[in-house]
Amino acid sequence: MLARRRARSPEEVRRASEVVVRRLLALPELDGSLRIGAYLGVRGEVDPSTLCDIDRLEVALPVTTPGEPLRFLIPTGPIGDGPHGTRQPGEGIEVDTRDLDVVVVPVVAADSLGHRVGHGAGYYDRTFADRRGFPPPPVLIGICHSFQVVERLESRPWDVPLDLLVTDAGVTRPGMAHSRPQMGED
Repeated sequence: MLARRRARSPEEVRRASEVVVRRLLALPELDGSLRIGAYLGVRGEVDPSTLCDIDRLEVALPVTTPGEPLRFLIPTGPIGDGPHGTRQPGEGIEVDTRDLDVVVVPVVAADSLGHRVGHGAGYYDRTFADRRGFPPPPVLIGICHSFQVVERLESRPWDVPLDLLVTDAGVTRPGMAHSRPQMGED
């Protein structure tokens, strides 16, 4: 999946990212002014960074510290290099994860039940472990290219499921009986 994602041209990634961000903004979960967590896409990921340009949103970006849960900062300075080839703010206003309405989560692979495979370091699962078995907030929305959605992934006891999955092909609401992608208009 990673090789296939990295093989996407910058233009393909840009187009898919535009469609996904448009779908995100059409969700009822993003109505009104919100404080959301997002990330800056790398290596062919769907990139939600244009959310940072929307006035009604306060966007906090994750800061990765190996072995620790993520911290989210609303950037007040330059963006720099983080661990694992990520980009993250060096300084900013810290936001408690319980104060985020929505968190946009990167995905390597996901299924229609909300199971997700990330890059294997467990940052999002560690950060939102207290959400297991409890309703949002924050609403966890996975985003990815449609080819990254697979039929079924095995869930581990520490995995925190997604509440929604948004791709360039549609929106899936895991947990709904016989959930199918809801195709949006482009």
